[in-house]
Amino acid sequence: MSETAAARRPTSWARCWLEGAGAAILLAPGLLWTELSQTHIDLYHRLLPLNTVARALAVDLVLLSIAAMLAIRGLERLTRGSWGGRRVLALGWALWFGLLAARAVAGMIESQVLWWQQVTTGRAFLLAAGILLVVWAASPRWYGGAVRLVRGGVLLVGFCIFWMIPVLIVAGMAHQPYDAVSFEKPVAASATHPRIVWLLFDEMSYDQVFAHRWPGLELPNLDKLRAESVTFSDVQPDGFYTEDVIPSIFLGEPIEDVRGTSAGWMIFQSKKGGPWRAFDGRQTLFETAQDEGWPAGVTGEYNPYCRILKDQLDFCWMGMPPLPDHFSRDQSTLENVAAPMAANWRRLFRHKEKEKPAEDAGVDSIDAVREGDALIDDAGIDLCFVHVPLPHPPGHYDRKTRRIGLGGSYIDNLALSDRVLAHLLKQIAASPAAARTTVILSSDHSWRTWLWRNNFGWTHEDEMASDHGHFDPRPMLMVWFPGETSGTTVARPVPLLSMHGLLLEMMAGRVENPQQLEAWAAQQ
Repeated sequence: MSETAAARRPTSWARCWLEGAGAAILLAPGLLWTELSQTHIDLYHRLLPLNTVARALAVDLVLLSIAAMLAIRGLERLTRGSWGGRRVLALGWALWFGLLAARAVAGMIESQVLWWQQVTTGRAFLLAAGILLVVWAASPRWYGGAVRLVRGGVLLVGFCIFWMIPVLIVAGMAHQPYDAVSFEKPVAASATHPRIVWLLFDEMSYDQVFAHRWPGLELPNLDKLRAESVTFSDVQPDGFYTEDVIPSIFLGEPIEDVRGTSAGWMIFQSKKGGPWRAFDGRQTLFETAQDEGWPAGVTGEYNPYCRILKDQLDFCWMGMPPLPDHFSRDQSTLENVAAPMAANWRRLFRHKEKEKPAEDAGVDSIDAVREGDALIDDAGIDLCFVHVPLPHPPGHYDRKTRRIGLGGSYIDNLALSDRVLAHLLKQIAASPAAARTTVILSSDHSWRTWLWRNNFGWTHEDEMASDHGHFDPRPMLMVWFPGETSGTTVARPVPLLSMHGLLLEMMAGRVENPQQLEAWAAQQ
């Protein structure tokens, strides 16, 4: 049978619908895959509820299935037309499978299944379509077989719709809390004990800041703080993911893995193969602070602080990752159904919106910094935790022009972190509680070169600064006590997880100066 005759044979409507369902799954928004994950980790990191989003994804999947089925029928009819012939057949199916490949890659990138910057939607399209066209040029008979083979694979993917739709419907009906982005409870200012401001800079590397700094990189504020603080030069990491490390310090026990529940709550394992347990805010250092009369506040991104610690905090703000494709928890199901198509329509047929130009804006234009200012300014909060999403890659700062918003390197982000530190220290110094404030600067983990190398945003400067991907695991830990003007370095290994005990000792009044801190470190 000739290639053209084999490809022209019409398929049954049932088979065509299954193939359309497989195509729809490949064409669907990347959010579909994260919503279907049984770990619910993406749900844990979003503002809730997402019921209307889950229901919209189910509807979009059905509509895409119908559209894809009609497209497949159209391709079959086109290749059977009097003007179709081999050229139209080759071009039509090649473009179709190229589109499916490109959309599948886009979805995997969006859902963070793919990380490599070499893999792009354009390359996926050219590779899939190009291979089919080469096969067609080599042998039309082989090409007909290749088309049937790929169509069969897409049809097999289509069987997944029978479990995907029910899962999305169940997710659309699940009870989820309505997250408050922030809250503040009335507390009276008190000066009966010291104040602690804990600044956590996400992914700051001791090696890159102090041990092997990039030539010419100036970090005057980090250097000044080091000259007046107790600096730990060999902190042993607790883990390498923000969602694991920070809650582990709050609890005072290791966390190996974190998942979410269908209601958006956190469950974790302390070790691989161990039981899954619910995160309990009553077991954290913030509950202890509450019991000891220390009003506590947290600001930060990525972790849902205001959800998992709502009963332990008097001040909270959380910045959660936005939903892609213009989905929103605050839109109806119908609005979310139309959101991706409406966004594409605007991009295609309306004037392209001008991107906001990068500005030499003050660091207080960064949401996490602005909210950290508000927490520090509240003199009634005695235990302040400010989680800054810097110098976490990818780069979004140009240290030469001092503009925020441009692509840059990890080294650029370190320069921005230094500016942010200066700003926050100025806020602390201006606070009514400045004279009794101890400052802790730490990071959750070091620069994960093994994760970011070859990823989106990795630059030549990153390659050189990391010595071609060398990973130094040491995170940051510095402690400054009120009035201190001289610094010292603790070179002995200290586990990052021991910060939990350190904070408890500080709140109990047993670590109030460098000498007591060094004695504490000697026992770790």
